[in-house]
Amino acid sequence: MRTRSSSFAWRGPVSAQQLDVKKSWQAIRRQRLLVIVVAVVGLLLGVAYAFVRPPFYTAAALVVLPPPPAASGSTTAGSQSIETQVYIAESGPVLHSAGQNLAPALTTEVVRERVKATAVTDDVIRIEAKGTTAKQSVQLANAVAQVYLVFVTTDKQLPGDLGKRTGARTLESATDAHGGNMLMHLGMYGGLGALIGAIVGAIIAVARARGDRRLRLRDEISDAVGLPVLASVSSYPAQDPSDWADLLEHYAPTAVDAWSLRKTLHHLGLDVKGGPPSSLTVISFADDDKARSLGPQLAAFASTFGITSTLVIDQHHTGQDEDATLDIYLTVVDREDPQLAGDRTTRTVIALSAGTVTAEELARLAVATTADDRTIDGIVVTDPDPFDRTIGRVSQSQRRSGSRLPTLLTGTARRNR
Repeated sequence: MRTRSSSFAWRGPVSAQQLDVKKSWQAIRRQRLLVIVVAVVGLLLGVAYAFVRPPFYTAAALVVLPPPPAASGSTTAGSQSIETQVYIAESGPVLHSAGQNLAPALTTEVVRERVKATAVTDDVIRIEAKGTTAKQSVQLANAVAQVYLVFVTTDKQLPGDLGKRTGARTLESATDAHGGNMLMHLGMYGGLGALIGAIVGAIIAVARARGDRRLRLRDEISDAVGLPVLASVSSYPAQDPSDWADLLEHYAPTAVDAWSLRKTLHHLGLDVKGGPPSSLTVISFADDDKARSLGPQLAAFASTFGITSTLVIDQHHTGQDEDATLDIYLTVVDREDPQLAGDRTTRTVIALSAGTVTAEELARLAVATTADDRTIDGIVVTDPDPFDRTIGRVSQSQRRSGSRLPTLLTGTARRNR
């Protein structure tokens, strides 16, 4: 008897994590100026801190201890505690006296931070000192060594009974110092500050993106109301009547925008020469300046391949032509309370720019349009997000199936080596 074995792999969490990482990375790239600014601030703060805390020079002196005296009744040398001698070298009285012997004098706390005594062997102590200058570090190392020798060789009673030993001497005085490279110091702290600033900037960018409900990707816009994104075009900057007149008379789209506009008209069935008169309503939000230029762009572009058109703004015809076969109505609505006015047209599209509308606002507009017995044929996105590779024409069920989906290309060609 044969048995069939089957296996499956659950990829939900992994895909969700990949999507979350991808969105985070897109948010960082989208707000890269913020990240750069915060990184520069971190760089400046790091450099400022480097100037406030200049690099330390390091110098070292060696002190040798005599062999321990022989135990009574024995010919062998006794033992001595090198740890005790290290403790004495780092004790408060030694450090205080050494700090007072410098010019300018240093407090005991400062000397304690800059001096480190270590046992090199059982008989040799290394006294390492740091200073803001090479001279200061050399003087501090020698001062601690000299005070230590006074403390362990004097016959007088010492504070705290630090001990008494004769014969200790300086094996090697500190003569030079190393370190203190200001450029390296500035580079290290400046680079560290820039790195921390970049991380903070990235965190801020991701946090802002998570709290931003505006739709940026074509798939997000399409999913909000279940309508396809017909095309994406670059907006035309127009602020006053002269700009609009220049757009209508001298509009010259790039090859990419021309193809997108042609696809839009073709999808709507408005690119037929000599066809019956038709009309198009372009709806946009009042404060979306970039989307308002779509209607004039379509009108100007349609005329380039023989379709005469008129532009209707607030029921007023602009450039009226009795032989026009295409009337384009521009309708501007309020975000909170979209109200449509004017005659119903053959086709209706929504024009919006990426990152300017939320799903709720877009759905509210769709409801108002449907309530006015209008059918929305699609959406045109102006100035799409440069990092958006979605197309806005794939359903959510298809994207959830895990199959490979079409994406937009960047438009740059790769050379084969």
